[in-house]
Amino acid sequence: MSKVKKPSTRTRLSREQRESEIISAARQVFINRGYEIATIAEIADVVGVVEGTVLHYFKSKRALMAKVIENFYEEITLAMETGVAAISGSQNKLRYIIHTHMSFLHNNSDLCTVILNESRGSHTELLEKVHNFNRRYTNVVINVVREGKENGEIDEAVSPILIRNVVFGAIEHYLWDIVSGTTREDSNVIAEQLTHLVFNGIVNSADDSRSEINHLILKLNKLIDE
Repeated sequence: MSKVKKPSTRTRLSREQRESEIISAARQVFINRGYEIATIAEIADVVGVVEGTVLHYFKSKRALMAKVIENFYEEITLAMETGVAAISGSQNKLRYIIHTHMSFLHNNSDLCTVILNESRGSHTELLEKVHNFNRRYTNVVINVVREGKENGEIDEAVSPILIRNVVFGAIEHYLWDIVSGTTREDSNVIAEQLTHLVFNGIVNSADDSRSEINHLILKLNKLIDE
């Protein structure tokens, strides 16, 4: 007499649920092991499936890394765009952007380090993807500056791209301090000082001469390096 096969107790997941499960596992493995050392087999082990199942959803480790990065950028971009839309005033918007961005970096510094390392690598496809994600995310500053110029809060001569580069360049420097363990000042303090420097040092300055820009850059460098 043949034995009756017991039904599997493992719930069958939808494609979207399985993909989400794999991406979540990959994110943790990449953080814990680093992208180069991490393997598809390790990710599959965390999920509880065979390696072929992971490759069925993502054709390569790099494709999986790109999806991890995409999901992270979608999360922080949504938070940034939603928050800014609910705030009035250019200075308040910039303050929110800087505080929120620094908070995300502080709370996700391990993943941000992996992203920075990979985006500066030699793989053109991944570099282009990160660039596109980053462009949409950082455009929120450009839009705030343009809006401020239109309503008279920000001087017409100010470059939105310059403001974006100053804000995110200074914060990226701060991220490396977090990673190296050399940060000595609270992120909220840094964010408030950076907001003040950007808004009062460039945004409200009618004199946009090279000497003024250089002076602001020196102040930013001193703030980050202290």
